[in-house]
Amino acid sequence: MSSLRFVIIGSGLISRSHADALKMIDGAELAAVCDIKVEAAEKMAQEYGCHAYKDADEMLDRENPDAAIICVPTFLHEQYVELCAGKGVHVLCEKPLERHPEQCRKLIEAAEKAGIIFMTAQVVRFWSGYTTIKKMFDSGELGQVYMMHLRRVSSRAGQYGQWLFEPELGGGAMHDMLVHDVDFLRYVAGEFDRCYANAVKDETGCYNNVMANLIHKNGIHAVAEVSFTMQTGYPFSFSVHIVGSEATVEYSYSAGATIADRGGSKCEMKVWRKETGLEEIEVQNYDAYQKQLEYFVSCVKTKRQPEIITPQQSYEVILAIEALHESADSGEIKFL
Repeated sequence: MSSLRFVIIGSGLISRSHADALKMIDGAELAAVCDIKVEAAEKMAQEYGCHAYKDADEMLDRENPDAAIICVPTFLHEQYVELCAGKGVHVLCEKPLERHPEQCRKLIEAAEKAGIIFMTAQVVRFWSGYTTIKKMFDSGELGQVYMMHLRRVSSRAGQYGQWLFEPELGGGAMHDMLVHDVDFLRYVAGEFDRCYANAVKDETGCYNNVMANLIHKNGIHAVAEVSFTMQTGYPFSFSVHIVGSEATVEYSYSAGATIADRGGSKCEMKVWRKETGLEEIEVQNYDAYQKQLEYFVSCVKTKRQPEIITPQQSYEVILAIEALHESADSGEIKFL
């Protein structure tokens, strides 16, 4: 089979993680990138040896790509998924799926009607360390899981687009960062039953400090903590702590100022087992964005919809985020 031709729509912070991943994958190539800020598109195109466009519609018509990676701001996802679907172009769409559940339903329906391969880029499902924890869950080696605590924090570094900190456009930490941890909880522990958010807005009007309490239908309890208000120099960091009847797990990771600054990242995982005590787990060092894209490419080539992450699961994550936002506003427990 000939190499799949990809285009990237949007040249912001996360687009280069996808472009770098494409360079490492046999059977896939970056044909073009577009951005309404054409200077940004031209700069990225020069870096990656591809064509630059200002208009996505024109790019799709001229380049006739097999697939598009959508990296525009969240509130524009529906618009560009529908554009690609209408032209029969397969889509890998950055997270969150959309800002509100009704927009998620519309873009999912557009993808289904067109019959394209569609996947949300929930990269944590492919991230080393998280994949190890998923295997622990599936094998039952943790025993009964009593509590999970996930944490993801960052400063508001200059590389982030300012739309991210507008309540109805990006929604801040609750709608951008928390979606990773809510998605991982959905992945390992199944559907949610109810939730409660202890959250604080900052000067942006967004909930940029959140302690989200979630209870799954199977009875597993979890807390997911996020913050976008760490001070200057604080590294982008995340961690997972799990207390089970057979094992206790601690996994931690830190990068540079943003998730794009992964060059000098550090991570470690420790497991305390009931019978044998402490075991230090070696965490594989690989690019999760490459793993994610390799999986998507395989789905496109074999003409099968992704199973590791489905549109319905991504929709349920946005429903949970919406419920947490309502809980933060009202101070009430919300059922899902």
